[in-house]
Amino acid sequence: MTQQISAAASRDLDAVSQWGLVIEGFQNTNKKLHKAVAAAFSLDPAEAETLLRLTRAPGHRMPMAALAREAAFSTGGVTKIADRLAKRNLAARNPCADDRRVIYLELTDAGAEQAEELRCLVTDIVQKTYIDVLGADRAVLVAEAMAELREANAA
Repeated sequence: MTQQISAAASRDLDAVSQWGLVIEGFQNTNKKLHKAVAAAFSLDPAEAETLLRLTRAPGHRMPMAALAREAAFSTGGVTKIADRLAKRNLAARNPCADDRRVIYLELTDAGAEQAEELRCLVTDIVQKTYIDVLGADRAVLVAEAMAELREANAA
């Protein structure tokens, strides 16, 4: 049974309880998403996140350091992810022509194809588990609120 909380009741929750509900809602929804991605593509959450970020990046590539920063991975973590994706021929490392210090992680043709299939699956799951549950207007409000928190609390 789903527990609904009225607007008035949610205002009466203490701050810790409010934040706990945000985290629990995100975690439960995210678990469903990652379970479906793992079943369909045998990707762990970090690999899936990397493919999705690369598919949205110009030229389907990003500097590995920027990818680490944006996805909140360590540089060593991105290296391990890049190794696993390269082993599966989904991504390749390519040096920057202008700066030898910069290494790009770039989708291969096979990686671009799989990333697009992944994006379609994730879109469908997000629609069913987030947008359809909250309604389009509330889903946008949540996304806008989380973007505001991201900016306000960026390191």
